[in-house]
Amino acid sequence: MARVRWWGTGLVALVLLVLGAGLPLLDKALGSRGTPLAPGTVVSVGTERDGVRPVTFVVPSPGWVLDRADTSLASNAELLSGGVVFSLSVVVPLGSVDARKLWNGLGRIVAAGGHARVRAQPVPITTAHGLTGLTGGLAGRRRAGMATVFAKDTLGATVTASGPPRAYREVASEVEAMVRTIRIAAP
Repeated sequence: MARVRWWGTGLVALVLLVLGAGLPLLDKALGSRGTPLAPGTVVSVGTERDGVRPVTFVVPSPGWVLDRADTSLASNAELLSGGVVFSLSVVVPLGSVDARKLWNGLGRIVAAGGHARVRAQPVPITTAHGLTGLTGGLAGRRRAGMATVFAKDTLGATVTASGPPRAYREVASEVEAMVRTIRIAAP
C-alpha cells in the first residue's frame, strides 16, 4: 500500500486560508478600497474645462469614503458609508435635458439593475444654491434609499443612495445634506 502524506494537503489548505482570509483583512487595514473624506470636502465631477469640473457637492460629515475602484471623476463619484453607497453621475445628453426626462431614464436604469426601483411620483427638490430637480424613494430587496436628478442647460446629474434599510436610515440626513449642496456650472 502507498503511504499517504497529509503535509502537502495541509500546506495547500494553509495557503488558501491565508489568501482567502488574510488578503481581505490586509486590504481593509491598508484602506486600498477608498479614500476617507473629511467633512467639508468638495467633490468635483465631470469633464474638466480650464481645470474645473462642472458638478460639485460637499461631504457633510465624517465616515464617508471615496470608492476609488468605482469612481471616474470625469463622469461619476461613488462614496461609501456603513454599507450605504452614494453615487453621483454627470449626464451629458445629446439634446435638451429636463429633470422629468432624467427621472424617467434613471428609473429605467435602476430597474434594469434588478436590485431596486425608484418611486413613480418624485417630488421637487431645491438645493441651497437654487438648483431645482426631482427626488424620490428607492426601494428593493433588502435595500432602501433615494434617487435625485438635476438638469441645467445642457448638463445633468443623477444621484442614487441606497443600502440596507437600517444603515440607510442612519445616514439618510447626511445623504440629503450632500444632495442639497450639489451645484452644476454651465459648461
